[in-house]
Formats: sequence, structure tokens, C-alpha cells
Amino acid sequence: MSHDGFAVPGPLGRVELTGAALASLVTRATEAVEGVRLRSRRRVSVAVDPRGVRVEVGVQAAGGVQLAGLGAAVQHSVARAVIATTGLPAQVDVTFEEIA
Repeated sequence: MSHDGFAVPGPLGRVELTGAALASLVTRATEAVEGVRLRSRRRVSVAVDPRGVRVEVGVQAAGGVQLAGLGAAVQHSVARAVIATTGLPAQVDVTFEEIA
């Protein structure tokens, strides 16, 4: 998946949110969830199309944490941030790559 940007026409010109900015937004939203850590920004993938934003994120989970609940918390945090910033619906896929 790519790091596509997001652009909309405005009254004075185009407004663009780059793929790097979207990835940064996803990174902050993911790391806001207690018990989760990104191992690298390379584990964040964002693509935008007319239907919405698709995010894939690979994370490290703290040991002893219930993974289904933790994954749902990451999905909600990221989706909330993406929707608030872009106004587009978000699909968020979480992969647990390591348990520390």
C-alpha cells in the first residue's frame, strides 16, 4: 500500500495533506493507545481513494494485554483521528508483529 496524499479544492486554491502527514497522524493516534508501540514508521501504510482512507499499521503490544481489545482501541483511535482530519471514512487494519 502506498502513502497517497489527500487534496481538496478550496476557494483560493487546493488544500493538500501529504501521505507523510497522514502517516504522522496515524503514528500519533496509534501511540496514544496505552500498551501499543510502533516499531517503525515503515509499519504505517496509508492510501486514500474516493471511498475513504485505508490504513494498515503494524504494532508491538505489551505482554499480558488482551490483543482483541487492544487492536480495537487502535482501530478506534486511528479512525477517529483520520475522520476528524480528512472528513473521510477510515478502514484500519492492525497487525500485531511483536509482544514485548
